[in-house]
Amino acid sequence: MRVLERKRARGAAALGAAALLAVGLVGCSSDSEGSAESGTDSAATRTFEAQNGSIEIPADPQRIVSCGYATLPLIQAGANLAAVCEWSRELDNMDEETLAAYEALPKVAPDGAVSELNYEAVTAADPDLIIMGVPARVQEQVDVAKLEALAPVVFVGLTVPGEWRELGEQYADAANVTDSYGEFKEEYEARAAEIADKYSDSLGGLKFAGVCGVCGTEPGEFSREYASSYTTNLFDDLGLDFYGEPTDPESVHAEYLSVEQLPENLGEADVIVYGVEADGSLPPELEELFASPLWQDLPAVKAGNLVAVKHSSAATYETALLALDSIDAELEKLPANRNQE
Repeated sequence: MRVLERKRARGAAALGAAALLAVGLVGCSSDSEGSAESGTDSAATRTFEAQNGSIEIPADPQRIVSCGYATLPLIQAGANLAAVCEWSRELDNMDEETLAAYEALPKVAPDGAVSELNYEAVTAADPDLIIMGVPARVQEQVDVAKLEALAPVVFVGLTVPGEWRELGEQYADAANVTDSYGEFKEEYEARAAEIADKYSDSLGGLKFAGVCGVCGTEPGEFSREYASSYTTNLFDDLGLDFYGEPTDPESVHAEYLSVEQLPENLGEADVIVYGVEADGSLPPELEELFASPLWQDLPAVKAGNLVAVKHSSAATYETALLALDSIDAELEKLPANRNQE
């Protein structure tokens, strides 16, 4: 059983609701004048501004199907979920209650593969709202008309991975669980500020760069991450400089490069960060990269200025706290930090 290192005191009501339901960008909303005064609360609707337009949704949805980045924050907030797409990338970040709630819910698509959505499973969930926490560009991979025949569909997806902070609040808004979302936001912000202050003098003037270990690289290539990417977004609030930008502006936060381009792309980096498994082991694609003589000859590597981030797939305030603890421990023992003490 995977457990969260940072325990959470969560009420049993949220877990019970999720389990019961399982068995049985930019977003803002406003009350809809279409709500009948004589109707029940469950019949009330409101307008939600999503990436796919102004969508009329239930004011208090009772059977939600969620996909992508919406899944974990809605489980944590105790939303009325009837089914979800898999979010296996954060299994090692979930505490026991969250993991139990996640596992109890029917799954309607593999993690990161909304194109493989099981429409029969979505239909069986009998949703009154479908929240697609995936980029708007992914709409073309989904039969939206088939989904809209079942329930209102809102697309609220990320442009860059670091947007999970803002969009989590929009998922909660759509699901009508704003009051129970963001329990860990203040703790996260305080922890990030503490780390930023701790290393501002010793590391604040250095150049940071990132490499991705879960980006599906082919042999002979690597994926460089810039600011707000999959692993580097966890440093967004720490005041550290992730220099450079992709050659292709459409790549936004990361790009695929050949291993031969390592010296010209990472040769200026004072510190290189990358994600590792929860047990500290390397993802397979990084094992190949790290074996390259070109990698081993990089100044940052030769100096030992490497930051291995556990829980690097974190995309909620609660799970990002685990990543911040890992980052703090790595920065503290960094040669670049000790050399300036």
